Amino acid sequence: MERQSALHHCHLDAHAQLQPFYGWQMPAWYTEPSSELEQLRGSVGISDASYLTKLDVRGPCSVSLPARLWKLTPARTLITSPLPIDLLSSSSVTDVTSTYSAILLAGPRSRDVLHKLTTLNVGEAAMPESSARQARLAHVNAIILRAEGFLILNTRDVAQHVWEALLHAGAHPFGMVAQQQWMGSTHEDA
Repeated sequence: MERQSALHHCHLDAHAQLQPFYGWQMPAWYTEPSSELEQLRGSVGISDASYLTKLDVRGPCSVSLPARLWKLTPARTLITSPLPIDLLSSSSVTDVTSTYSAILLAGPRSRDVLHKLTTLNVGEAAMPESSARQARLAHVNAIILRAEGFLILNTRDVAQHVWEALLHAGAHPFGMVAQQQWMGSTHEDA
């Protein structure tokens, strides 16, 4: 049985076509994958990325790919990966996959949407690719990671509020099919 994200009811309400991805029941698409990708490339969109494995590590660590390391403080690192993570060494690790929802905000107007919801400086110089910040977003605490757009982590209890705030600020939902195409194209451009 697949896991469900904190945004599952949002996807059902939007009549998303749900399918299994990475062991989670996720929206494959809302309307049609190619039109969602076109909308995303021309404007801004949001997609549920809660399926990512998320580990909070205190102290030094190393991991195997395809994991990404995000330095939150000098002594605290967040690790994300679409696959289960094999930790090679660490002093203290907490699996926070079920604690945090993850929303991918992407597209050329993603900064415009963030400017409506946070006072954090999300300009390119202040928040370049692979940076991590902790801030208030839509009046709740968030961890904002800069990758293929912005990956927004919130506790599950406020996930729906943040999703709706992003929609209200101008983002359009897109499913996993468009998400995978988007992430593939941004890696090719890099």
